[in-house]
Amino acid sequence: MKPYRIASTFLASSLLLGAASIATPAFSAVQTPLVAISGLDHMGINVPDLDKAILFFQTTFGAVLESDITPGAIPDTWKTAFHWHPSSDLKRFVMMRLPDGTGVEIFQYSGAEIGHDRPHQDDDAATHMALKTRDVPASFRAIQQAGLQTLNEPVTNADGTQWFYFLTPWGSQIELVGKVKPAP
Repeated sequence: MKPYRIASTFLASSLLLGAASIATPAFSAVQTPLVAISGLDHMGINVPDLDKAILFFQTTFGAVLESDITPGAIPDTWKTAFHWHPSSDLKRFVMMRLPDGTGVEIFQYSGAEIGHDRPHQDDDAATHMALKTRDVPASFRAIQQAGLQTLNEPVTNADGTQWFYFLTPWGSQIELVGKVKPAP
């Protein structure tokens, strides 16, 4: 009876391990990346009022306006490819450059079908941007003094990473991240 139990246990374990390896995404086993990247060029964000967003990024982070584009009509094939509402039009978009060189591309759309409710941060496709800062506590105080809503006090992880979140005037989340300097 024991050899049968051991064999059954071995078989069951093998099946479970096999099932686990089948369930593992193919990307997890890749040792060489599919694409070699050299860094972050820019992030994109949709806003309800482009002029207010430009002022926010200039005032809050010292961003400079790099380009300001008012496109013509957007082809329906693009609306389908980029998963836009059929009634939407891209009114205007700008590229702003943060002092470290990172770009923030800001879009303003119009259209009857556009939703203005923010997803919960734990919903699929919800996003935030995380920007590096040299002094998290000072950044936290500056954000609060500017009247922006902070979502948490600065947190310090075991590895010395500090961070906190705040909301833009239109409700997007931004995280400010830095490292605690080790004591001498």
